[in-house]
Amino acid sequence: MRMKDEATDAKPSRWRHVAFTLMAGTIRVVFLIGIRLVYSVRAVHAERVPACGGVLLLPNHVTFADAFFLSAACPRPVRFVMDEAFIASPVIRWFTGIFGTVNIRREQPLEAIREVIKALKKGEVVCLFPEGQLTRTGTLCTLQRGFELIASKAGHPLIPVWSDGSWGSIFSYERNRYFKKIPRRNAGGIRIAFGQTLAAKGVDARSVRDGIMAASAEAIAQRFARQKFPQRRTSINGHQIGMINALQRRRSFHMLKGDPFVDELAGLTRGFAKLFRAKVRIHDQFDPHDGTPWVGSDFLREKIFSAPTSSQAFAFYDFGTQALVPFERSDCAHYPCLAIDGMVVAMSMPDPPPGIGVDPQHGCRANSWGKLLPGWKISIPPSGAPRILGPAADADGLTLPHGCHLDDEGFLIHA
Repeated sequence: MRMKDEATDAKPSRWRHVAFTLMAGTIRVVFLIGIRLVYSVRAVHAERVPACGGVLLLPNHVTFADAFFLSAACPRPVRFVMDEAFIASPVIRWFTGIFGTVNIRREQPLEAIREVIKALKKGEVVCLFPEGQLTRTGTLCTLQRGFELIASKAGHPLIPVWSDGSWGSIFSYERNRYFKKIPRRNAGGIRIAFGQTLAAKGVDARSVRDGIMAASAEAIAQRFARQKFPQRRTSINGHQIGMINALQRRRSFHMLKGDPFVDELAGLTRGFAKLFRAKVRIHDQFDPHDGTPWVGSDFLREKIFSAPTSSQAFAFYDFGTQALVPFERSDCAHYPCLAIDGMVVAMSMPDPPPGIGVDPQHGCRANSWGKLLPGWKISIPPSGAPRILGPAADADGLTLPHGCHLDDEGFLIHA
């Protein structure tokens, strides 16, 4: 009698499981179709995702909706690694059930790694955000090292991924806040670029960072594929500037008449200004009266240095040859930047406020030109100076200043 009762109890349980699986699959398909349409999500090199077998996706992390964007672009179902602390809400728990997340506990890292390896060995596509937090600068944060152990233990390939175009949504930290802002449509939608596959053996944070940045270049190149040079280079560089939290979209910035950078920085003065409705104001003389940021080179730096101190604080984005020389002025926030052949390569920016329960992020650092912009990747040849490659440069790339390198946080440092 007991065996009969147990069989009777198991039958409804199996039917409930089948019903939930069918319902979850239907909701997932309909939901992701809606995401593709609303956000114009497009995949770049989706063919790099193998048709079968376990694979670990390692994308940048810009918004709270990244999992949905990536699911909409990936040709195979994706299981996302999520901390159990985030699924206390019944609604979130319901969504994680539908999307089959791999739930882990941050305080039990070894158990978390075992769960990810188990999913990979079952032949599933697993996504782990290697930064471990959302970016509040728009640029790539320091990569956490857990994926290295996963790669060595599981032995499955890794694919770096870049999500381009989501900085600016209400789910990102653009405008220095999440959610509480008016939604703005990002022209061109969102591009999810799947990078070149990395073998598990010998993979490290540097190779993954390089792979993610290479994917960023491919994503941005595809976005502007139909434009012709030189307009294409100008638009691409303007888009790169708009994907970070330095100069703000739909805000003005000042430049000084007579500064050669007014004409040289086409990506800034024409590309960024046009794409993101930022107004360039050219002035006959330096005056920090309204607190609007100033952008320029040594010409502007000299004018600022010789002007009397103002009661109005302002920011100075310094592209000059002396940008790395400390600029002591109580009313000025000095942000060193780097442009090569008229293309903006790296920019410093204000430090974002610290987040709760996450590692600190920085927007500027001593002896640095700032963070490398999305869409650039560094190439170090066996001999000669390192070069920077990307769709905003010619095929040969741009020659970096002698002795500079990229640190683990993505800052371009002068040695």
